[in-house]
Amino acid sequence: MACSTRRILAAAAAFLAACPAMAQSGGASRREMSSPKALQTLVNSPAPSQQNAQQNASTGSAKLQMDLAHQALLDKDYEKARALAEPLAKKNDPAANHLLGYLYEKGLGVRADIGAALRYYGDAAIAGSADAQIALGVLAFEGGGVYPDYERAAGWFRLASAQGDPRADVKLGLMYAEGVGVAEDRIAASHHFAKAAAKNDADGEFFLGVAWLNGDGLPQSYENAAKNFMRAAAQGHGEASYHMALLYDSPVLGAPDPQKAAAAMRAATEAGFGPAFAAMGLIVHRGDAPGVAADWFEKGMRAGDPQAALLYAVALSRGDGRAKDPIGALTVVEQLLASRQTPDPIRAQAANLRKSLSARGSGAISLRD
Repeated sequence: MACSTRRILAAAAAFLAACPAMAQSGGASRREMSSPKALQTLVNSPAPSQQNAQQNASTGSAKLQMDLAHQALLDKDYEKARALAEPLAKKNDPAANHLLGYLYEKGLGVRADIGAALRYYGDAAIAGSADAQIALGVLAFEGGGVYPDYERAAGWFRLASAQGDPRADVKLGLMYAEGVGVAEDRIAASHHFAKAAAKNDADGEFFLGVAWLNGDGLPQSYENAAKNFMRAAAQGHGEASYHMALLYDSPVLGAPDPQKAAAAMRAATEAGFGPAFAAMGLIVHRGDAPGVAADWFEKGMRAGDPQAALLYAVALSRGDGRAKDPIGALTVVEQLLASRQTPDPIRAQAANLRKSLSARGSGAISLRD
């Protein structure tokens, strides 16, 4: 039983040994852009932006009225926002139509009505609102209450991209990278990421860095990847900070720099990127940063990261950084096994740990073993 627990810890310790995306064989590295962050980016519908509202609204009183409507939206006074936008929408103001579409899509101050949302978004999109075009693309991608239409989604994103909206280029890049709604074309994907990065878009910088890292549509270059990750990280992009930490921790940029790795990983946790908590705990465990490893594992578990939860269970099982609590450890393990979100490798490790905890007279080893 102890051997199975050692395998759990060995797998965890290997987590920081090398960036998974650096492997040149196997599907894991090539599908880095299929991470939860990538999918979240692809389906993140844009809220009405004050800048676009100002650009799209008519001059004078209409502009002021849309400013007030947008402020009401920010203040969560949805009835006031709708009342201010509706007269302008009747005049086919694109910013007003987009705001109303957003209210009806999300059910803010009104009953959610996807049909009404599509009508308002459609009027705004035809009038040239990039926000509305992206919103329609997102709804087509997700299904909009009916069924997904990836080709239609790509069409809307192309229209927004043609207007220079970097969010649309990121979404198109992800679709080309995975061949969703378009023929898979990693050169086209990197082109769209580069367009977004050129506008200082954090997601564009990040995914362009991933393309350099994996050699997807671009010659592999750790140096160029690091530049893009650092620019994205400077904007608070947690996953970019996480990747930067892994690069600092590896020899690909020169001698590994544990201090820079720890600083970048801490920045990733501050940005709320779940996997960074487990990694930060392992950095603390090996002595490259002060603190208690179990604290980071617990934070990661509460952030919903299964790797951190597994490591927290291991810590509880022996009392390493926490009072010894086999029952608490088993509770965490059972939650991992019951969750559909637990990846198969973590699930297998959790099952091994459960056997170790359940076996009479065989305790789990500590993180120091």
